[in-house]
Parts: sequence; structure tokens; C-alpha cells
Amino acid sequence: MSKYRVRCNECQKNFCCNPQCQAEPYHTGKTCVQHKEFKEAKKCRFCLTKLTQPSPSMVPAFKEVCRSPVCMDLMAKSCDKIHACGHVCCGFKNEGHCLPCLDPACVEKNPQPTNGMNGDEYCPICMVEGLGQAPCVKTKCGHIFHVHCLHERISKRWPGPRIVFGFLECPSCKQRLEAEYCPIIQQELSDVWKIEEEVIKKSLERCKFENIDKDPRLKDPNDPYYNNLEKYAQYKLAYYQCFKCKCAYFGGMKDCLRAQQEGQDYKPEELVCSKCSASVVGAGIQNCQKHGTDYIEFKCKFCCSIAQWFCWGNTHFCEPCHKRQVDGDYVSRYERNKLPQCGGPETCSLRVKHPQNGEEFALGCAICRNEVANVKDF
Repeated sequence: MSKYRVRCNECQKNFCCNPQCQAEPYHTGKTCVQHKEFKEAKKCRFCLTKLTQPSPSMVPAFKEVCRSPVCMDLMAKSCDKIHACGHVCCGFKNEGHCLPCLDPACVEKNPQPTNGMNGDEYCPICMVEGLGQAPCVKTKCGHIFHVHCLHERISKRWPGPRIVFGFLECPSCKQRLEAEYCPIIQQELSDVWKIEEEVIKKSLERCKFENIDKDPRLKDPNDPYYNNLEKYAQYKLAYYQCFKCKCAYFGGMKDCLRAQQEGQDYKPEELVCSKCSASVVGAGIQNCQKHGTDYIEFKCKFCCSIAQWFCWGNTHFCEPCHKRQVDGDYVSRYERNKLPQCGGPETCSLRVKHPQNGEEFALGCAICRNEVANVKDF
């Protein structure tokens, strides 16, 4: 059945190279003859099964819909209009601007409105069902996706504990995602944009007192981060979303090790900012008269590093110690003399006096600590 199956090296799409067929995507599980019979038969527009009963709707756009609960739900979410060409609209219910016709014949005549995408092509996100098998949305960059696929991609947000915004790029062209005619998608994007705005604001502020804004890479015309502190800040700094207050908080510098661990399994409830955890546990400076609690940082209970994780309601971990704990090397069970020993402020990576590792301790305000350190440097 795969005699005429060919994959394009450029677009990686599978298609049939039989001159009498030329189906795209390839008709997996069917011969060219069977595929032709399938195409000509009356079938449900959503699940593509042969119709054996009358449609559950009298609306002309839904005359080819079966009575399965899944398809009836898709019908309820779909646009009920028919284009001037006579083909159904594959958009979503109550859309303010109808999707261009996705029928292959219409797309072949005029590919520009859909960037050449038709209803038989797989959704670029799920790669399982054709675009015509579920309500679709056209993004500002011109690409088309299933509404539920795009919504799920955005609502899941970043894949690991660290906040990243790669999911805000179009899966097809990597341009900034926007869907001005689809309220459900646009609302989800708006919610994430607020988080992004917060992360950018906080990262730019931190860059100043971490002296990242003076990095030579920003002045090198050949560097990808030339004159782009905003992008460089997101590359260098790791931010996490607090499980309690949902605010973004600084979790340290993003190094190679942390980059490798971004896809690890984690418990969202263990990501708690210092502001929310300061009132629960720990000694040290837990409030700043000048900057409040927004920049309060805790050290890792088990080493001399800044903490990113707050677990069990009472314990702060840095990224490496948390990874060891998750992997079964239970640092929380170590006796204190087995933990790394701090040599004092002169040799400590945190440059502060703190209790021996094994105790909770708030480092205080990051901004104030940095200002003091800079004065000492001069």
C-alpha cells in the first residue's frame, strides 16, 4: 500500500506520487483506488466515517455530520456559514471574520488566502487530523491551526519549571502569535503577555544590579545579543512562577546544567517565591524597608547557593540540590557534617555570613545586598 509513498526533503510532507492520485497527505492504510472511493463517499466532515443516519442538525453547513457525541460537540463549536463557493467554513462559532475556504479545489485556484494550506492537510500542531476535521483559526502571520490545538499549546505554557516564552511563537514560522479574530485564543495570549511583561521588567531591573547590562556581548556587533539587553536578560536569568501568588520570581542564573534540566518532572506546588515563603520559615532578613519583600531571597538549606525551590512548606532547595533529591540522592537526610561546609563570607559564593548549611536562612533583599557589594568593590 506504500508503493507510491514519497516524503519531500524540504517540507517533510508525505504524499502519493501516483499521477492518477497525488493525494497529500499520503492515504495511509488505503490504496489509491480505495482512497478515491473514500473521497467520493458521503462521510462526516469531522470524523470522516461513512454517514448512515441523517444529520443531527438542519443547518446546511452541518448536513454532513454524524451523531457521535464528539462530532456533535465539534459541530456546536464550528462556524455555521457557507462560503460563496458553496463550501462550508471551517472556522469557529461566532467568529467575527470567516476563515478563507479550505476546500482543496479552492485553495488550488487561489492559495494566497490560506498560504496554500487546505482542509485535507494535517494541523501543524497535532499532526493527527486534517484542518477540516475541527474548528480552525488563522493567526496574524497567516497560518492555520485547530482552535483547540492552539489553545492547548498556549494554555500549557512553558514545558518545565523555568519560565520561557517559546510557545508564543507560531509553530510554522516562529513569528509572534496573534489571533485577533479569536477571543478564546487572544484572551489566553493576553494572560501570558502580562506574565511576560512582568518577567521582562524584573529581569531588566536585575540586570542592572547584576552588572549584566555591562556584558561585552551586548557591544559586539557580531553577537546575537548585540544591543538587545531584553533578550539577553531572558537568556541569562532564570525566572519561575510562584505557585501561591502566581508572580514571577528570580531563581538564579541560567547555566548549562539548568538548561539541561528544564524538561525534568517537577511539582508546581514546590515553586514558591521568597515573599510567600518568608512568612512561613527561616531566619535572616525577611523584609526590606526600602524594597519590601519582592526581592527577598533564601539560600539553599543544603549549600551556599540561592534557592529556587520551596518544598514541603519548610525547605528551600537550589536547582542542583533539588535535582539530586528528586533523583534519589536525598540531601535532606544528610547529617550536617556531610553537607558542604561554608568557609565564611570571604570564601562563600553568597558573600554573606550565614548559619552552617542545614538551616533555613533568608539572605535578605537582593537589591540592597548588591548595592553593598558594589560599594565594597570600589
